[in-house]
Amino acid sequence: MADVAEDEGSFQKPRWFTPGRLLLIFCITNLVVYLDRGVIASNGVNGSPRTEQQPMGSGIQGEFDLSNTQDGFLATAFLVGLLLASPVFSESCKHYSAFRLIGIGMGTWALATFGCGLAVGFKSLIFCRMLVGVGEASFVALAAPFIDDYAPPAAKARWFATFYLCIPTGFAAGYIYGGLVSAALGWRAAFFIESAAILPFVVFAFVSRPLHLTGSRETGPDPDAPKSFKDVTTELALDASRVASHTVWLHMTAAYVMYTAVLGVYAFWGPKAGKRIYQLQGESADVVFGGVTVITGVFGSLFGGLALDALGSTLSNANLVCGVSNLVGLVFVLASFLAAKSFTAFIVLFALGELALFMMQAPVNAIGMWSVPPALRPLAISMVTVSIHLLGDVPSPPLVGAIQSALEAGKAPAEADAQWRISMSLISLLLAFSGATFLRGSFVSRRAKDYRKVDELAAATAAAEHHHMHLPQHTAAGADADDGSSGLLGSRVSSLPGSPSRPGHRRRGSSGSLLQNSAAAGSSGSLNGGGGSGGATAAGGGGIGGWLPTAADVAAAAGDDKQPLLDPEDPGSSSSSPPQRHRD
Repeated sequence: MADVAEDEGSFQKPRWFTPGRLLLIFCITNLVVYLDRGVIASNGVNGSPRTEQQPMGSGIQGEFDLSNTQDGFLATAFLVGLLLASPVFSESCKHYSAFRLIGIGMGTWALATFGCGLAVGFKSLIFCRMLVGVGEASFVALAAPFIDDYAPPAAKARWFATFYLCIPTGFAAGYIYGGLVSAALGWRAAFFIESAAILPFVVFAFVSRPLHLTGSRETGPDPDAPKSFKDVTTELALDASRVASHTVWLHMTAAYVMYTAVLGVYAFWGPKAGKRIYQLQGESADVVFGGVTVITGVFGSLFGGLALDALGSTLSNANLVCGVSNLVGLVFVLASFLAAKSFTAFIVLFALGELALFMMQAPVNAIGMWSVPPALRPLAISMVTVSIHLLGDVPSPPLVGAIQSALEAGKAPAEADAQWRISMSLISLLLAFSGATFLRGSFVSRRAKDYRKVDELAAATAAAEHHHMHLPQHTAAGADADDGSSGLLGSRVSSLPGSPSRPGHRRRGSSGSLLQNSAAAGSSGSLNGGGGSGGATAAGGGGIGGWLPTAADVAAAAGDDKQPLLDPEDPGSSSSSPPQRHRD
């Protein structure tokens, strides 16, 4: 076929595809998606209500004469669409092309954002914002698994970080873009332009040959797809129970809910708390908090990806990075709320705390995908998305508002303002429980199933062993274990055909682990397509000095996307190995 490049696996990659090109396309799309979230919240587009001083108000609030409560429902409508549609797209990709589903979702997004610009009143705008959430759900659920499939194994955490740093960047760009465009062309133009901006991607997703996602159909509908509503809901319930049966995923989700509850409070109440505590004038607190969040979000995401790749991208290390980032962040944010005497000291300490907290963006999403079978990754991501919003940042701002109201009742204004230190500190303590849960997940992950491909596990473990070999009085985790486990990732791959054995080293119950010897394998270039650099190259160590994916990364990814998976009983697996028993 003219538009298809040959591939060694059972699926063929389209000629437009390279791993770097895929990452670039998805990052640009992610930026536009989150640009919209910043636009709807910007002062220029969202505007202000009608008052005696400003009878016509401004923006959406002014034109449609919305109260603050009605204005808040715009965000609620978006979340309703997002949370309801995420599981639908996740399950649909088992029976339809995931790439085409993203096109359908983003086409819906383009029509919905254009509809926001045409809205004639509150009800039509609410409906369009709900459809925006429906469209975005396809991208939220399905984009990250594509990156997981095709990113170079040794640099995967960095690629996740690159993708997820588009979230704070898009938000910040949306604030600026919304203000500039609304001032020059009116608030409706901001929606028209962003709708037009996404159209090239929508057309591309429909007309190009789709890229295959593990666990999804390559092209066309599945004739065996469930037809009735009962069949659909039964399949969804069974798959959801399969996802929830994985202990590592449960630990991550519980911890992520607590983390998101805290971050939701910082986003909603942070500027007001800073303004009230330090008696600031004007909108300076909004600007400072927004700037701090963007900068720390970008650099924190990058540092977290670098840290995980440097340690070795194992499930245990991903949980470890998340746990440590939560606990370190807690120390700094508590110091900012309880100890800082000036706004300058407060914002410095708070920025350091947020920098640490944002380091978990890449690792936490990696855990969500590596801890479940490949075919269940989209649903696992959707279930996490639903959980962190319904149980996290939706209820936490009202809860803190109620706590603050109780604390300041009957107090003088200055004393009432000071109570923000207590209310913000109380909610921040959830980070201690989140961090502890992640650390518990790190321990559980050592014996849990990692569902990545064999070569990816080898590269990740090579990095981990390389890191441990350079620690004084420590050996690579599990290297001398004699109880039948391999420490970092267990002995479940030791029986795979072709697994090499370490000279002079035999473990009871195993003929030698592929993963324990992956550092040696990396020296021949078998992991990443580069020779002569040993385990450090396999670990992506050369990438520490340069963030963006290298040519070697791209070359490695070109041949890595169709390797056998560890779980031969999983629908997305192609491994010929005998079934491996596991416990997580």
